[in-house]
Amino acid sequence: MDSSLDERVELRPKFYSPFDFGDGVVTKPWYVKRRFKRRLSLLDLPDLKGKTVLDIGAWDGYFSFEFERRGARRVLAVDVWADGALEAFLLAKERFKSKVEHRYLDAHELSPDLIGTFDVVFCAGLLYHLRHPLYGLERIRSVTAGQLILETASFIPAVHEWVPQITFFPGDRDPGKYSWHDGGFPTKQWVIDALQTVGFSRSKVIYTPSSRYLKKAMALLTNTPGRGRLIVHAFV
Repeated sequence: MDSSLDERVELRPKFYSPFDFGDGVVTKPWYVKRRFKRRLSLLDLPDLKGKTVLDIGAWDGYFSFEFERRGARRVLAVDVWADGALEAFLLAKERFKSKVEHRYLDAHELSPDLIGTFDVVFCAGLLYHLRHPLYGLERIRSVTAGQLILETASFIPAVHEWVPQITFFPGDRDPGKYSWHDGGFPTKQWVIDALQTVGFSRSKVIYTPSSRYLKKAMALLTNTPGRGRLIVHAFV
């Protein structure tokens, strides 16, 4: 095993994603790797050869490096890294001999003047962390030249799902009451309407939460809304 790599394995808990660095060093067990492989297939990524890609909320860079591997001409990873996540990203970048760029930047601060525009913008697991989600989407739209791939947690009420709703999580003041979610989750309709509002010409739902109707039934019986993952592609 590479001794320098071995010394830095202490960063392993900072990795959210499954990386295989060789020399017997892996960041996550096999079942996490299988889950991420499924996520990649569900995202329905476009052909990235020769394109510029922005990865918002990149964390350890799993998707950033995947975009580079798929032939993207330029990949910029942005995040407000904390708790060793940037060090984990840099270790992966070094290990893969990657040219992926990185910049410490909040999604609310995105602008063409700061970073330019990109053919493909990728945003996974971020929307429900934004303090101002609609404004955040406006900023994301401003740097999207072609296509946005948005993956987020989705809010599943028992009824009135056609209404564009989004929840608000007020912190940990009442964790028992709000234990069913840990962020601001939108309904599918909110995402579709919000994307149109911020200036995308059209959007396409790629994936909706599994067992959605069962979750709606449980929400009706328990008075506790359900949740699941949602993937939407939006186009300029």
